[in-house]
Amino acid sequence: QTLADLAPAALDKEIGLDLSGPDSAMIKGNADMLGILLRNLVDNAIRYTPRGGRVSVSLFMDQGRARLEVTDSGPGVPEQERQRVFDRFYRILGNEAAGSGLGLSIVKRIADYHGASLSLADGEGGTGLRVSVEFSLE
Repeated sequence: QTLADLAPAALDKEIGLDLSGPDSAMIKGNADMLGILLRNLVDNAIRYTPRGGRVSVSLFMDQGRARLEVTDSGPGVPEQERQRVFDRFYRILGNEAAGSGLGLSIVKRIADYHGASLSLADGEGGTGLRVSVEFSLE
């Protein structure tokens, strides 16, 4: 549903938006909060990905864990900035995308509330950004 809600914004920028993973997965938690977490991650990915780029949402289930990944083909986040982007109102200098700097701060708080780990890495081929949220299923 979240991807369907954000598809018009992706279409406006000619961004390919795809979803992969199992047909269903159960994660213990607050459904509304988890929806906000996913919406913020996908919205950020679309916002920072240039026209004609790609945003991928993937879910992996393995050994009592679920991992959600949102990967984009945008400018990425320099390694030295990766912890700072979780600070409220923090924005990387020189970035012209609209926003308040709260999206990843909110994602971090929701992940922490659910006991999930959150990490940032380069996207595929060393470009863009991959945000991973890993939940325990136990």
